[in-house]
Amino acid sequence: MNIHATIRFPLHKATRTIIVVLASLTLTVAANASEVSSPTLKAANEGFYSALNTMFTGKIDPMLALWSHGKDVAYLGPDGRFLTGWNSVKADWNKQASMKLGGKAVPSNVSYFMLPGSGIAVVQNVEHITTDKGLKLSIRATNVYRMEGGAWKMVSHHTDKLPAVLK
Repeated sequence: MNIHATIRFPLHKATRTIIVVLASLTLTVAANASEVSSPTLKAANEGFYSALNTMFTGKIDPMLALWSHGKDVAYLGPDGRFLTGWNSVKADWNKQASMKLGGKAVPSNVSYFMLPGSGIAVVQNVEHITTDKGLKLSIRATNVYRMEGGAWKMVSHHTDKLPAVLK
């Protein structure tokens, strides 16, 4: 018996594109990507965590500068939402900065992968977060970068959901 099913989602074209790209990256990273030690990719990822820690103090400019400003960017943060497009992602980072959450995020177990010839890189790591209120937690994160104008720009940041944020 041959069963064929089609699942249809009422998603914006850019959202569908992001889902397909992320799914493709997930499925092909192990098979086709090579782990790299690109100094510029490492610097881009370190820059993201520096910008994140700066954002926790209320300063947003470094975070906004490291993202691609395309319609195809995506942010899947600890609150469980799936934001697509630069305007939505930028608005969310601005909102977070305005809360001046404090604390610090430090990555560990960092793996860098590049898809040869694509200008796309995937970084997987664990984020260790300490809040100013003494809460300590660790979440998994995947960062996707695209080479734009000779620099790695973030096109997707995806973390585990945090139950405390969902309340």
